[in-house]
Amino acid sequence: MKKKLVQMLGILSAVVMLAGCTGKTTDIITSEIKKPDTTNTVTTNADSDAVNLSSNGGGLSALSDPSEKEMKAVSKSAFELFDQVLKNEDKDSNVLLSPSSIMLALAMTENGADGETLKQLEKTVNGGLDVDEMNEVMSHTANRLNNAEEVDWDVANSVWFKDDGAWEMKQDFVNKVVSYYNAEIWKAPFNNQTLNDINGWVNDKTHGMIPSILDDIPDDARMYLINAIAFEGEWLNEYEDTQVHENETFTNSDGSVSDVTMLSSSENSYIELGKGIGFIKPYKGGEYSFVGILPDEGVSTEEYVASVIRSGDAFSDAIVNRKYGDVVVRMPEFENDYGIELSDTYKALGMDVPFDEGSADYTNMMNPLSGDPFKVWIGRILHKTHIEVDRKGTKAAAVTAVEMMAAGCAAPSEEMPIFITLDRPFVYAIVENETGMPIFLGCQHSMKK
Repeated sequence: MKKKLVQMLGILSAVVMLAGCTGKTTDIITSEIKKPDTTNTVTTNADSDAVNLSSNGGGLSALSDPSEKEMKAVSKSAFELFDQVLKNEDKDSNVLLSPSSIMLALAMTENGADGETLKQLEKTVNGGLDVDEMNEVMSHTANRLNNAEEVDWDVANSVWFKDDGAWEMKQDFVNKVVSYYNAEIWKAPFNNQTLNDINGWVNDKTHGMIPSILDDIPDDARMYLINAIAFEGEWLNEYEDTQVHENETFTNSDGSVSDVTMLSSSENSYIELGKGIGFIKPYKGGEYSFVGILPDEGVSTEEYVASVIRSGDAFSDAIVNRKYGDVVVRMPEFENDYGIELSDTYKALGMDVPFDEGSADYTNMMNPLSGDPFKVWIGRILHKTHIEVDRKGTKAAAVTAVEMMAAGCAAPSEEMPIFITLDRPFVYAIVENETGMPIFLGCQHSMKK
């Protein structure tokens, strides 16, 4: 479709690094993976040694819609992670996570996990869903994004592995990341040209919003799993000049006041969730929306998120079962960047084994070629986000990098209108309307420049 005045959402949702030892050159087991249609894959430098061993156009097309149970689980997991992050941040920090980005990263990783490692990932990341259920939920989400009609999504996944003869990926693991995540499989020498190829892939798949993810490739890196999503869309109802109000005020969390540009509109749906009320403003096509939630007076964003978790209210349920009525909305144009390392956050939520060198079990991911044990564990989970909300729409981006380390060589209401004015700290999200899945989830505490 023709794009004009588009807003972009680029999600780089997973980078997994496996570190180990070196060995002789070998080929990955690729007996069931087709060669790619190179017209649909990233263009590498003419001198590149990277070889794409997969098809680009597979994936599962007949998945059933996620159940209410599954969406409640994903929603609960997203808010528990968000709550834990807020607990450890300064009260005036503007926090933005992409639960979908983080879940895609760790869901791909789960396919290589086993034992207690897998159990903890399923409990904490998936909200209790097993890995097979999570694969279907994530694959369904990607398929829905890619098939949206009036906004454009581009979801892409790739696996880059070093051809050094020390190990090979297990065929079942490869089959799952290809079938569920439609991942491209790239064999590369992990030199400077590979660095350029990976960053070029990232730049291409995020439509230039995220030009690179790696500054270098460590000598002991063995594999990267990368997911990228780009979104281009506009508000369903764009703002007219008369709806844009300059020099309005926003009261920051520390009590200071900032000048902002307020956008006013009339919406027709809202949610009442926990100790707050929110509006739903759709993007073109009506499949995805921006949600702005104003906590009750005297309730902080941290207290609000915690109250939602304590009450057992499901965010996804509230979106799907939204209420209808006249809603007069005023929200500020805003933008911010955020970054966090999430390993301590997940440990605080009870997920420690996947990070433990002695206990982590990723035996479903790879086989050593030498016969020696091959031990891997998660070192860090790096997450960065960016968002801009203005009169035209939304631009946002996220990056999640899961770093794995290795040891050894192995009907409309007729009631009065509802007024929601986001002129003090608020919670917001970008959601899929049909399932209520939060693709982004944030809170805006301050408008200070």
